[in-house]
Amino acid sequence: MAQMYKRNITDIRILEYPALSDLTYLDHAGTTLYAKSLMQRFSTDMTKHVFGNPHSASPSSMRSTQRVENARLKVLRFFKADPEHFDVVFVANATAAVKLVLDAFRDVEAPGFWYGYHRDAHTSLVGLRQHAAESRCFESDQAVEYWLKEPRQDKEPRQDSLAIGLFAYPAQSNMNGHRLPLDWARRLRKSSHAEYQKMYILLDAAAYVTTSQLDLSDVEFAPDFIALSFYKIFGFPDLGALIVRKSASDKFRCRRYFGGGTVDMVTTIKTAWHAKKEQTIHDQLEDGTLPFHSIIALDHAFNIHDELYGSMDNISRHTCALALDLYNRLASLQHGNGQPVCEIYKDPNSQYGSSKTQGPTIAFNVRNAQGGWIGKSYVENLAIVHNIHLRTGGVCNPGGIATFCDLDYWELRRNFFEGVRCGNDIDLLGGKATGIIRVSLGAMSSQEDVDRFINFLDELFVEKQQSIMPAHMPRPISSAEAEATVERIQIFPIMGCSGWQVPHSLGWEITDKFLEYDREWCVVRNGDTTPLDYQNMQNIRPHLDVEKGILTLTASIKKPTDSARDPSSGECNKTITISLWDGPSNSTQPNLNPNRPPLEPYDSEAIASFFTAVLGIPCTLARFTNTSRSHWNDAVSTVLSLPRERVLTLSAVGQGEPPANIILSGSSQWKHQRYIRIGQHYFEIIQSAASQTSDGSRRLVRLPNIYDRSLGAQYAIIRSGDYVQTFSAITASRDTALRACIASESAGQQVCPVSNCRRDFILAEDLVAHFRVHERGEDVIKICNGSVDKVVDKVDTDVMLKPTPKRWRRWKSLFARRI
Repeated sequence: MAQMYKRNITDIRILEYPALSDLTYLDHAGTTLYAKSLMQRFSTDMTKHVFGNPHSASPSSMRSTQRVENARLKVLRFFKADPEHFDVVFVANATAAVKLVLDAFRDVEAPGFWYGYHRDAHTSLVGLRQHAAESRCFESDQAVEYWLKEPRQDKEPRQDSLAIGLFAYPAQSNMNGHRLPLDWARRLRKSSHAEYQKMYILLDAAAYVTTSQLDLSDVEFAPDFIALSFYKIFGFPDLGALIVRKSASDKFRCRRYFGGGTVDMVTTIKTAWHAKKEQTIHDQLEDGTLPFHSIIALDHAFNIHDELYGSMDNISRHTCALALDLYNRLASLQHGNGQPVCEIYKDPNSQYGSSKTQGPTIAFNVRNAQGGWIGKSYVENLAIVHNIHLRTGGVCNPGGIATFCDLDYWELRRNFFEGVRCGNDIDLLGGKATGIIRVSLGAMSSQEDVDRFINFLDELFVEKQQSIMPAHMPRPISSAEAEATVERIQIFPIMGCSGWQVPHSLGWEITDKFLEYDREWCVVRNGDTTPLDYQNMQNIRPHLDVEKGILTLTASIKKPTDSARDPSSGECNKTITISLWDGPSNSTQPNLNPNRPPLEPYDSEAIASFFTAVLGIPCTLARFTNTSRSHWNDAVSTVLSLPRERVLTLSAVGQGEPPANIILSGSSQWKHQRYIRIGQHYFEIIQSAASQTSDGSRRLVRLPNIYDRSLGAQYAIIRSGDYVQTFSAITASRDTALRACIASESAGQQVCPVSNCRRDFILAEDLVAHFRVHERGEDVIKICNGSVDKVVDKVDTDVMLKPTPKRWRRWKSLFARRI
């Protein structure tokens, strides 16, 4: 790669970033790294001089004031902004800059302000909508383009009636590096449409300025407000700024709050009055004492940055070339069967290698050879072990995550209720990733960083050999092989109440032991947590609308009548709706505490009134809490002797109570078999106590196939019309996939101890066959304390051994004894 800086990047890293010698840093979008010489010069300055509070007039204070103003001018010079037209307000970070703009717009007189923001906006930009009279999210660049061209055809209902408007967008997405058009500000300002004459533009430049030159030399081209953070450019100091176009400064006259240093006079006794400073914009907005030590450090940061890199254009060319190489290599990673390893989330308007449309940031997720997801937290944990620093989760970009992970509103609400939080280890829900992996490059990134990261993915996640046991994957059931068909699927949301039939067009998620939302609620007496089981509970009829997040309950009750005046009798329907995404308490926070009772009654008077009226006793609805995936099994297992145990049940068409979840039509041979296959999923049939009497239903337990790591296995669904096959205990051995499922239930997993492999196996012959792949002696083997049984994931306890013929023989003998 061509040299972009005055000095070789390797020399710069050795001299200025010695901490990089043993790690790979790929989180420059979070913060870039500070140079050693910056810290040395700042330290020398601090120990050599005395800096007083700038609000005083002492020599030390005047020194601070002068240095602050010098830094202010350097900021404007760095962004090519004319001090005649722009001013700099120092703040804590870019979010504080955004909030300062909000202070002005929030305090405008009624009817308030209109707010528009781009889908790629950082969470801090999205938060402005909470104070707007009306707001709109533009879901794409094209949506903004259309709005700019045809405002009257694409106008918000109240946009033209509001006092002013604010349009905000990021110069670069902090999620995937997509760069948005910087000329939107000019086009909006130059528009002849009346609606735009009162519109202001806020640009979030925090991610963009990390590696690119923001040019404000053309006043008409520039946004009205620019928010940024200096630690993203220099690594230090922790400081931000709001650059204000002076022609837009009048909006801050609406700002009501004032802090120390922003007023010339204040009265507090008898009459409240104050006079704001009028000299400069920053005098009006910099509340209290400035972080003047950080601003002095910023002065040094500009100097060091120029000495090391020359210009932002040099950094842009350097990072652009690295990002293109990294993107191409990620996109070309393939498993042995040709399946891609990385799902890269690139905006269709971006092109790597073009600094105008794409920054040096890549968002992606990892898939296995069967197309299933590999969890982002698993990738991150292995990256930590290998001293690779990256970012995972929602990365404070809700619009980007929703768009590229294909998450609808209801799915995000469900994910939150299930316990998904940015950065936690719930990586997959509903067959979709809950977040992303992000790698980003900076000024001091090198080709070695790219190489190490690609090697990390290639060694740990690329399955170079095609599946050695393809027979373990279930093949589709043909119509000729089918013994029965799924006639319908029923969900019983409330234990003891009527069921709801899943529409034939929908597939329904199934876990190991139950269907989604099946028997998740029950009825309890007021003040008690013991589930009730009354015959007339069957009168309560549920209806699920998952996309709207609503459980609707309907029941028939007797009309209240006065027999003397109205001898007629009759019934009326009573209905109530319950949110799927809110917990039983008023809080929207789900109960994730495993020590809380597993059953939590609703505190809603309306819900209690509904059940009391229907059942005739003081009662209410309760929901099983701890519904996070990691706590659900523990929560259910602590409730003993429930009248309707939360299990999966199977029956044939026309059979009676208790009702079953899956109803089959066709042959009834399954009643006499041990195992059953529905679609691609295998189950063990367990005869329930009830089925020993008259109803003929059976309990099912799903048998996960450890070899099936496809998306269909990760998000297991069944639907009406699925074909069914059955197996006895004897014939099960003829189906290799079923045999692997059965083995996984009764045998512990056996892990290949070869470094960078660690694949799990259930059947001994599969592990032996897999082991032969490694017999060339090219891999490093991890053996803990000389025993294969003690192989663990903690690398610091591993003994890394280069394979030799003697060690291979010793390992094989240990392994042979184990299996």
